[in-house]
Amino acid sequence: MKKLLLAPLLFMVCIAAMGQTAQDPQMVDSVRVPATGLSIVVPEHRLGMYAVDFGAYKGAYDLSNGGLLQLTSQGRRMYAQLDNGERTEIVGTGMQSFVALDRSLQMSFERKPDGDMGGELLIARTPRVAGEPVQYLLVSLR
Repeated sequence: MKKLLLAPLLFMVCIAAMGQTAQDPQMVDSVRVPATGLSIVVPEHRLGMYAVDFGAYKGAYDLSNGGLLQLTSQGRRMYAQLDNGERTEIVGTGMQSFVALDRSLQMSFERKPDGDMGGELLIARTPRVAGEPVQYLLVSLR
């Protein structure tokens, strides 16, 4: 008899535990992982707009942190703009990679299997207090 009562009780405990561990599918957890050695460097050898096919990269990209990156050009200059912020001039640094001249952004692209562009964006966050180190945020381009 004790075994018969124990089985339903154990079943109810398991169901309650599963309910506590189930997460809301719209809730997104984030984990801050310190990354040492990240930096943004503008190389001496830069590629201008005509050295790279910038037309393949121009457009808007959704970011994994909910932001928006827009790449545009004006004349021979290439620009990046995050959300509604200031646009910053960028230069090519190699195959499918760009860096902002003010060292605020660094991006690398890759063509996804569906033909769209994706990649990574490294964002330098200026410290609010002088003397504190620059913090970097690495996000995915979608």
